[in-house]
Amino acid sequence: MNEIRISVTLSLDEKHPEDGYIDFNLSVDGQYLHEVGVYIDPVNLVSSATMSGEFFIYTCDCGNPACQGIDEGVNVSHTPETVIWRLKNPISWPSDEPRPEWAHNAEFVFPKELYLQQVSIALDHAKRLARSFTLTGKLWVGPGLTTEALMALEEPKQEGGFFAVEPEGRAVH
Repeated sequence: MNEIRISVTLSLDEKHPEDGYIDFNLSVDGQYLHEVGVYIDPVNLVSSATMSGEFFIYTCDCGNPACQGIDEGVNVSHTPETVIWRLKNPISWPSDEPRPEWAHNAEFVFPKELYLQQVSIALDHAKRLARSFTLTGKLWVGPGLTTEALMALEEPKQEGGFFAVEPEGRAVH
């Protein structure tokens, strides 16, 4: 199985030190899968923890993946024990250039417990950073995302460990 690690950093903008940004950093087996200038979309990342489908986890800082040459998202599927990613490698490539000879489809299989834990901890950390730091300028919290929208994201639920289990037969809205 593969190992996923997600950390969150808060940095000041070099050109405008009154502004800051929160950045999700995601590695698989100790390697970043994307180029500089490609960002993690917290909404798609959190959604991928509980649903299967195509998610644009990697995107441009404006929120439009096509800006970075990303034309396909990460296809995520779930089993009771794993979260599986299927994606193009490289993730981003200029649309007006042919893909390199070494390009291929990649598959990563993560232990579900680790995946949910990493997403949950990263989201919690991002929210704490956004609440804790006051800047005189703007705080960028994710591609096309407001601070309020980041705070509204819900952490994925997991049985066991330090995650709360939803009562059976009830839904929280």
